[in-house]
Amino acid sequence: MHSPPLFLFPRCLNNMSVHNHAFAKKIVGVVALLAIASVLSACGGHDEHPASTTQNEIKTQAELFKVHDQSLPVFALFPGSVITSDQISISSRVMGYVRSVDVHEGQSVKTGDTLLTIDSTDVTGAINQARAEVNKARAALSNAKNNYDRYSSLYKENAVPKQLFEQMQTAYKVAQSNYSAAQAGLKQAESQLSYVKISAPFSGTITSRMVDSGQMASPGIPLLILQGSGHKQVDVQLTSQAFATLTLGKPVTVRYTDFQGEQHEFQGLVERMVDATDPVTHTHTVKIGVPESVNVRSGNYVVVEIAVAHETGMLVPLSAIHNRGGIRGVFVLDDQNRTWFRMVRLGHVIDGKQVILSGLVPGERLVTKSDDRLQNGIVVTNASADKEQPAS
Repeated sequence: MHSPPLFLFPRCLNNMSVHNHAFAKKIVGVVALLAIASVLSACGGHDEHPASTTQNEIKTQAELFKVHDQSLPVFALFPGSVITSDQISISSRVMGYVRSVDVHEGQSVKTGDTLLTIDSTDVTGAINQARAEVNKARAALSNAKNNYDRYSSLYKENAVPKQLFEQMQTAYKVAQSNYSAAQAGLKQAESQLSYVKISAPFSGTITSRMVDSGQMASPGIPLLILQGSGHKQVDVQLTSQAFATLTLGKPVTVRYTDFQGEQHEFQGLVERMVDATDPVTHTHTVKIGVPESVNVRSGNYVVVEIAVAHETGMLVPLSAIHNRGGIRGVFVLDDQNRTWFRMVRLGHVIDGKQVILSGLVPGERLVTKSDDRLQNGIVVTNASADKEQPAS
């Protein structure tokens, strides 16, 4: 504690006259208050204004990366689904109400198993009508044959004119044709009965069911989707811009999420390309092969990533990205080789490097690896140009 300053009282105060004694007391009181204030100031000044102390600088050695601009691909994402090469749509060949559906999604079936049954009332009615037509044509044919035989005998005896005989002959031929047509109609109607019960053409799994009992089934309208156990493919619809960048056999990145919620990706080769554009969606159908080693199920939702253009951007090593309190950023070196954490906006990961969308300037230096835990203000002692990682 500093010693309080001493106050000297002027000698004139001691020689004051009696009538100025009161005034002298007031002056002494003021001087005393100033002395007390000076003592308090000397004792308490250390808490309000602490003396500056020199802190030891934290130093470390680190690997650096110099940021620079480069040409980066611009990716477009397209949703797709995993199918098998032997996937087919099951539809009815006859029109009628669905009597029963014997399968459900995810059910495995074998060749010949009944999938669904169409009500046969209309088909049976058509068969009965065709049989009536056959009977009618058979009777007409019998009558025409009898007339032809009778008029043939009379014509040989010159009992009827040639014109009348030829009329009977023509009527007999027409009756023969009508009978043949009626028989063909009956055979066709009977064949429809075999289409009432729809069976599995091969072994596989029902992946989609679009019909229930009581609904109307029409020819060509899909009712079920059956997928076999063949080679898996990704079916995706692409815009003309993305389609133009592909060729058969070109590798394409496909991403998907498994049943545990984990993200995965694989490289698939383009196996099919449909040049014709869909008139409704104005897209092209592309099929991408799934490697046998990829454990993805048929019907899974996937995202196909295709580079459609290029732009200038920055790539940094993944090791340069740090997480501080839920904020992702990088440690940048200033002119004094001190590290400072800076938040950046991240993009895609390309070939093991992170795309930086904003937050950095070309030429800045980043710390990718350090001997000590990084924090603001650390001095990097080996921050020289020859120690920086080469840009790639």
